[in-house]
Amino acid sequence: MAKIGSEDKERIKELFSENLEGDVNIHFFTDGDACEYCEDTREILDEISSLDDRINLTVNNLGEEEAERLGINRAPAIVFVDDEGEDLGVHFYGIPSGYEFNTLIEDIIDISNNGPRDLGDDIKEQIKAIDKDVRLQVFITPTCPYCPRAVRVAHQMAMLNPKVRGEMIEAIEFRDLSEKYNVSGVPKTVINDGAAEQVGAVPAQVILNKIKEV
Repeated sequence: MAKIGSEDKERIKELFSENLEGDVNIHFFTDGDACEYCEDTREILDEISSLDDRINLTVNNLGEEEAERLGINRAPAIVFVDDEGEDLGVHFYGIPSGYEFNTLIEDIIDISNNGPRDLGDDIKEQIKAIDKDVRLQVFITPTCPYCPRAVRVAHQMAMLNPKVRGEMIEAIEFRDLSEKYNVSGVPKTVINDGAAEQVGAVPAQVILNKIKEV
């Protein structure tokens, strides 16, 4: 059974036709039967990649060379890479369903265009000026309407600066991480393993200010 309805497929196909420029390379990581949502996630990615030839999907297993090279130890995981296979820092951990489905589509379009199209020049320059390694873990649930905004901020920062990694983490699928970082409400952005955090969907400038403080 298709995960994406026929009308939505037509809408997305048209969106890609009008907005995609370069190729988009997606690496999907699965853990077989041990992973509750891996099959559903792969089906979503298969259907998306079938809508435009510029979207390239590669399927990998945890524990294999590619997973170790990119440091992926959880599944389902979605990682965007460049044409040389290098990590672009845009990650999804958990199924991109509900409101996060649109986040995935928007990320594909941005990456195809070599970066975010809807950030101001001042914000872009501040992001590019980050000179330390930054990890942004954004905890979400698929039914949260405010979560995509927070994920997009993290992902757009990663697109603009190779020192930044933005991770969407589905809080219910990865309860151990939710407990580790005391996630009681979403979205919650954890910066550098808890050096700073932000609850709620906020403008990129707020996250930038917190990054500067750590």
